[in-house]
Amino acid sequence: ARVIVDRDSGRSRGFGFVNFTTEESASSAMNAMDGQELDGRNIRVSFANERPPGSRGGYRGDGGFGGGYGGGSNDF
Repeated sequence: ARVIVDRDSGRSRGFGFVNFTTEESASSAMNAMDGQELDGRNIRVSFANERPPGSRGGYRGDGGFGGGYGGGSNDF
């Protein structure tokens, strides 16, 4: 498992990633944990999506910020 932390403060950003050896074990864990309460908060568990190389997000040059690493929704 890997918890994502803020590079400046070192504090957790509130999400992380867990690798499984089989798709079956990943699906089982997701079904068992999605929506459960952890430390007084409901957690959301879903499969992560692969991001194409170079899509880390950040400034787009048109006044906005893109998705990618740290942008958009953050899932387990």
